[in-house]
Amino acid sequence: MIKEQFTRNLGIMSEKDIDKLQGSHIVIAGCGCIGGFSAELLTRMGIGSLTLADPDVFDESNINRQCAATFQTIGMNKATALKEHLLTINPELNIQTFTDGVNEENVNQFLEEADYVIDAIDYFAFPYAVMLHRAARSKGLYIITAAALGFGTTVLAFDPNGMTLEEYVGMPFDLSMEQMSNITFPASGYAKQLPSYITEEKISSWLEERTIPTISVGQALGPGVLVSKMVLHLLGRKEPSYIPDSFQLQFED
Repeated sequence: MIKEQFTRNLGIMSEKDIDKLQGSHIVIAGCGCIGGFSAELLTRMGIGSLTLADPDVFDESNINRQCAATFQTIGMNKATALKEHLLTINPELNIQTFTDGVNEENVNQFLEEADYVIDAIDYFAFPYAVMLHRAARSKGLYIITAAALGFGTTVLAFDPNGMTLEEYVGMPFDLSMEQMSNITFPASGYAKQLPSYITEEKISSWLEERTIPTISVGQALGPGVLVSKMVLHLLGRKEPSYIPDSFQLQFED
């Protein structure tokens, strides 16, 4: 019997599809922009279980774009705040949280029950993204990520038997976390043609300041595409294109 809150999914999804989502477990590393909105979309679609990880807390500057960021959640751990928000949408949702984030000590536990992995790790924590990808790959798990680029987005999907994240960004595959400490994901890896307002000079200054300008629309577009691709794959209806191919959408050049 389909719960009333999910009946409007019928016609787009079958009862079998909804049951499949109810029995699926998605793990999300990073609960700010991409991770937060992805979690909310999945919750509204009827996913049964989520594991959320984020060591950070919300601050006022997050309110312009992050799902669970409000003046009421400033100072709260992002995974905890997002969990509370999602339970107001579906009180029966099964949620685990890793409030220390994902690290070398807990990554295997984080992935233990996963059916699919969302990489929404902060841009400036790239070594942890590589660590997550390596662990997911070793377990045969698909992993998907998105980036907001102003008024657009790029979504990247990784097949555990295909190209690795390291290969995609052109870095050696055997670097340690320490050796990767000063490496970030190259902007060119997200889009073949960046918007005109994202210049090499600006990128350099953003990297130096360790902050990147971003707005809500790109952070909402990414999860919409990401969750669509992931859910269709989970339901066996359409497999995503994997890197080096990507999905790119940009409303301003």
